[in-house]
Amino acid sequence: MARLVPTVYLKCLMICATISSFSALTLNQGTSKPRHTKFTSSTTDSGSGSLVTPTSSSASPKDNNSGVAYYRYMNGKSGTTCILLKTDAVVEVKFKLHEIEEQADSYIPEKALIEGNCKNEDAQFMRISWTGYSLVISFAKTPGGERWYINNLELTASPDLSQLHGITTQGKSAIKLYHKQMLIPTPVGRSYACDEMEINMETDEDDHPPPGLRGTVIFRLLQVQPFMYRGETFEPAFECRAQTFVRDETAPIAVGSTLAIAVLMTISGYGIYRYFKVKNVQYNTME
Repeated sequence: MARLVPTVYLKCLMICATISSFSALTLNQGTSKPRHTKFTSSTTDSGSGSLVTPTSSSASPKDNNSGVAYYRYMNGKSGTTCILLKTDAVVEVKFKLHEIEEQADSYIPEKALIEGNCKNEDAQFMRISWTGYSLVISFAKTPGGERWYINNLELTASPDLSQLHGITTQGKSAIKLYHKQMLIPTPVGRSYACDEMEINMETDEDDHPPPGLRGTVIFRLLQVQPFMYRGETFEPAFECRAQTFVRDETAPIAVGSTLAIAVLMTISGYGIYRYFKVKNVQYNTME
């Protein structure tokens, strides 16, 4: 009986090692840490801007959802679609006026000025401009080039808009809001789709923003794909029920390690108990 204890102990160690390996494998399925690309979103391809009516354009697919528009940026050299975005979106700018929070809303219209840059293989952007507003969506690839993601959103609003007249800015500069965290990592060659996605926008202290300024961009019936080199329509969609942000690996590692240690301690304690119990029984029998 005593000889069984080391065998049981060895099997327990193998189980714990298997659990730890499985946990590490699961964690490694998360998106790689994105590279830092030096890319200025304010630079557009020469002559790239165009005023489009996405839902009525013969180059854009038709959509049965009312209000959903297609925004397409064409590669200037080849004339092929580089970035394609479909959505019914609204932007919200929130600010404080006399200690009361106010809110200015604007739907992104179907007719908008579309600009962008697709010269870089690992970093691209699309700018959508309409009366008083501009939304820049920047895309990048993970270090291995296996996934693309949104690495920055920049919303610019003019303080001359009637809804924003109460905001005091330094030198009447534009109101700017950002989201600089990684969003929607998606396999390259696939589009990303989501029924509704809400992105919070924050200020940058370097802009000397007025107090209480913040915002939100809401994408409804969203589908988007950058780094397009073949075809004029979306590739199969990567749905938003999948992971939409970089996984924090600290908690899973801690949980997995704790579980493995707990199992090991339990089995070790049982093995010690069995060892002394069997030894005691044998000693009593000999007497």
